[in-house]
Amino acid sequence: MKAVSALAFLMLVVAGQGARDNKGTEFILTFTENKQRDGVDPRLLVAGTTQTEATVSVEVPAAGFQQTFNIKFGEVNTVEVPRTAVELRGSASQSTGIIITATQEIVVYGVFAESASSDAFLALPTDVMGTEYYVASFNPSSNNDPSQFGIVGINDGTTVNIVPTQDVTFDGTAYTAGQTITVSLDRLQTLQVQSEGDLTGSKITSDKNVAVLSGNLFVVIGNGQTGTGDHIVEMIPPVDTWGKEFVTVPLTKRTAGDVFRVIAARDNTQVDVTDKNTHSMNAGEFWEFSPGSGKYLHVVATEPVLLMQYSKTGDADNTATDPFMLMIPPLQQFAADYTFSTTQLISDPASLTHHLNIAIRDSEKAGLRLNGNPLDPSVTWTPIPGTAWSGTQIDIPDGTHTLVHTSPIVTFGISVYGFTQPESYGYPGGLRLAQIAAPCVATATISGDGVDNDCDGRIDEELANGLDDDGDGAIDEDLAGQAPVPCESDKDEYKNCVEQNLGNCVVTALLSSGTARNNRVRRAAEEAEDFAPEAEAEEFLVAAIAVVAVGVMMVAVMAMTYHLQKQRLLAA
Repeated sequence: MKAVSALAFLMLVVAGQGARDNKGTEFILTFTENKQRDGVDPRLLVAGTTQTEATVSVEVPAAGFQQTFNIKFGEVNTVEVPRTAVELRGSASQSTGIIITATQEIVVYGVFAESASSDAFLALPTDVMGTEYYVASFNPSSNNDPSQFGIVGINDGTTVNIVPTQDVTFDGTAYTAGQTITVSLDRLQTLQVQSEGDLTGSKITSDKNVAVLSGNLFVVIGNGQTGTGDHIVEMIPPVDTWGKEFVTVPLTKRTAGDVFRVIAARDNTQVDVTDKNTHSMNAGEFWEFSPGSGKYLHVVATEPVLLMQYSKTGDADNTATDPFMLMIPPLQQFAADYTFSTTQLISDPASLTHHLNIAIRDSEKAGLRLNGNPLDPSVTWTPIPGTAWSGTQIDIPDGTHTLVHTSPIVTFGISVYGFTQPESYGYPGGLRLAQIAAPCVATATISGDGVDNDCDGRIDEELANGLDDDGDGAIDEDLAGQAPVPCESDKDEYKNCVEQNLGNCVVTALLSSGTARNNRVRRAAEEAEDFAPEAEAEEFLVAAIAVVAVGVMMVAVMAMTYHLQKQRLLAA
């Protein structure tokens, strides 16, 4: 390995920290109201994503509740939080906020599983929250089962403006559709708005970041809105993370098909969907369509949109499942590695099945590794019309899993969901949350930072290999974090792998235990100590010393500059 390669390798060890995605060290959330009252507390599932043990704290200040525990990669801890303190009730201001903090990045899910009324959501960390949102819910199937959304304050003194699409009553005051509701929230203060109409498209803006969850108390979807229903909820991403291009994979075993909604954030948004005519929308409007059973779709919009996939009632096709709402990430927010967990429901745990939908470029399927292993050869793939992408559905066991690609510049999307009678759940398996809908400003590349450094509409699309990987004429201009390349534990083979991939290598034994983005290079570095020739180790050490020396020099220069500026001010 050349010294320059060792230097690049060392830089990658710290890459990816703080990238905008669903992993984080602080989460603030709440639970929207559930219809059923079975005495079951909502649950938080906390999954470890790093080999370094994380200390996690879960607090519900309104109840004086606190629980602290340690967690490592591959582990999941379940925390039951008191329902009376964390569930939003009615259409009013409240204080039901939950705060989760960790010393290392974690993944968090919220699960509200009551008998015959369950759903779960992927929690989003506070570092990706925003100030503009649009609500996703569904047509209420009963006047007693409203659509709803909840908002949580992240900072004290936050002013929130809400423009509902339906008539609502909030804090005892009646508001008509389109009338602005202004509320002040402090940190961990919450509110919920409910309506007998469909609140989809309601606009939320604030002067400081907030968290938003939306859905329905209980709803029947499909089958003429008759049959069994369910609680539905998702944590909604801010508008600046919405995208313009999507691919979808149908839910497995459903012969009645799925329901989709595209929600617009900007006026004059044109949307094209496979086998459908172009549809035009303004901000806050939505387009609902049901493509039929087994349809794989390509969705393209001229402006940023939010795409939601809805599971129909089990009565629509006599399937042991029920409604849930699932956010579909845009292509640009796909990642190259995921750590995700399934969840348990309560009606019939023995019959609960868990499923994974995957969408990836057809030419890259062979590089997928589920829990360190290639996908089973029996997995069948379906081409997605009008694209170079394919999709599949696979069954997975209960627990925590990893799905990665051997190349860090190959991204793909996943959805996780589960069926039983009469309950279900569904959420994205993870996603980037880069501000792709905001104006792009070119920045210096930091490997694996989750940012479109060169403003070409792609994120982390280059390897640190001195080549033009994306064919745009530039070299190493928007670097990905290094992905694991499996090699046997043989010194010579590992040496070749390191030389060819600038350090993005792990031995098979390590890969089989799963790897997270921020640990891949660290693991390779540990293996390099055991397998790499002495000369390479010396070059790596030289590069490390060089980096430290540069850092010391920078600090010295900054100190000298400060001293000179101070002297000038004193002289003046």
